[in-house]
Amino acid sequence: MTQARALIAGFVGALAFVAGAHAADPPGSWRPPQPDEPPAFQRLMSGWYLRADVGFRWNGGGPSTADVTREKYTTSYDGTFGFGYKYQWFRADLTYDRSGPTRVTATTTAAFNQPQLNAKISSQTVLANGYVDFGTWGGFTPYVGAGFGIARLKSVDYLDTANSPSNNVFGVTSPGTQQNFAWAAMAGVAYQVASNWVLDVGYRHIEMGNVPSSEGAGTRTNAAVFKSQHTDEARVGIRYLFD
Repeated sequence: MTQARALIAGFVGALAFVAGAHAADPPGSWRPPQPDEPPAFQRLMSGWYLRADVGFRWNGGGPSTADVTREKYTTSYDGTFGFGYKYQWFRADLTYDRSGPTRVTATTTAAFNQPQLNAKISSQTVLANGYVDFGTWGGFTPYVGAGFGIARLKSVDYLDTANSPSNNVFGVTSPGTQQNFAWAAMAGVAYQVASNWVLDVGYRHIEMGNVPSSEGAGTRTNAAVFKSQHTDEARVGIRYLFD
């Protein structure tokens, strides 16, 4: 009889333990392990992406000297590579851009040999960018963004028709280069063309600062410094999503 009572008490105690453990679990969590749970590597890569873009640029700048009356820049192109991370409505990425050269010609108040100033300017930028996505309608996701970083500008083939550095009169013997703070603003729309691929079409404005026309410009020579370099871009790109 004593053994029977002990057996019954043990059975009731076991039921109470199981019931208490079940009640302690939050609603919906009392289920067997899910066989379709993604592997650890896939969970680690979720949200990350690679990107590549090409852009068509409308370049501008100046005025570069006090006597410049008109400064004209040709169009150019650029290519972008980068990687980033997306969390819900926010994205951030790091990008590297390299542009093709733009030809600048500047007309001055001088009475002869116009346009007086000529050069080719190219740029490289490294930017940290952030974006806000505004939801998705019919597969299209509009966004705005901003970025900041460093621009490296280079000027080659400088010519001053009034005082040509090719004669080495002012000691100008090499291209002009300069690194500046740069910032960008952008807007566009993205469309997911496949589970891991997103097409991105957008606009970007970048401010890149000044660049000397040649070595020593603005200091030991009277060669021009091309000021306030900036560009407006129409861009198309692709993003590869790891998840």
